[in-house]
Amino acid sequence: MSGLVYKDLINLKQQWKSYLLILVFWGGLSVMQKNPYFFGGMFAVYLSIVLLTACGYDEQSGWDKYALTMPVSRGRIVLSKYMLGLLLDVLGFATTAIFFVAARTPFQEMITGQCIFQTISLCMLAILLPLTFRFGVEKARTSIAVAMLTPVLIGYLVVQSGVWHPEFDPEQLVHAAYLGPAVGLCLLAVSAALSVRIYKGKEF
Repeated sequence: MSGLVYKDLINLKQQWKSYLLILVFWGGLSVMQKNPYFFGGMFAVYLSIVLLTACGYDEQSGWDKYALTMPVSRGRIVLSKYMLGLLLDVLGFATTAIFFVAARTPFQEMITGQCIFQTISLCMLAILLPLTFRFGVEKARTSIAVAMLTPVLIGYLVVQSGVWHPEFDPEQLVHAAYLGPAVGLCLLAVSAALSVRIYKGKEF
């Protein structure tokens, strides 16, 4: 399975300069605003775009048909994408930590921020990959945009309507942030099982 991940990294290599330029731009904005949270949030979302790019290369080249002629199970093909997503997630964690340290962010704030970003990243992976295996890359882009924006829009409209006035306890939010990554990993495990089932039922 590590060979499949390595293949994806080789495919992404041709885009690394573009990725680096975008990250430098976001990093510059984050430094100018003295806000490492901006960079962390953008990085968490951007990881899903990179993963979609890797899936897109496979789709365009007809890799799936070729891979199934080799002694590689469908389950391993699917799980390799989850491994790639987790690898990118670790990269995002390390890069964001550097920004937090450089900005001299208090330790507790740094941990809370990292937990929030990891939760966002893991949940996006958990939603993105089953949609990609089911509908393909292009339809998955639209589906994930709708899936992420719909609850935000509904929440905004509910609050603006005055029906519900949420009251947030900062301490409770911190505790919820600490639990977030564990919830994200659980969702990712369910997502992986669903993706394997979807992929095993596909015909190429």
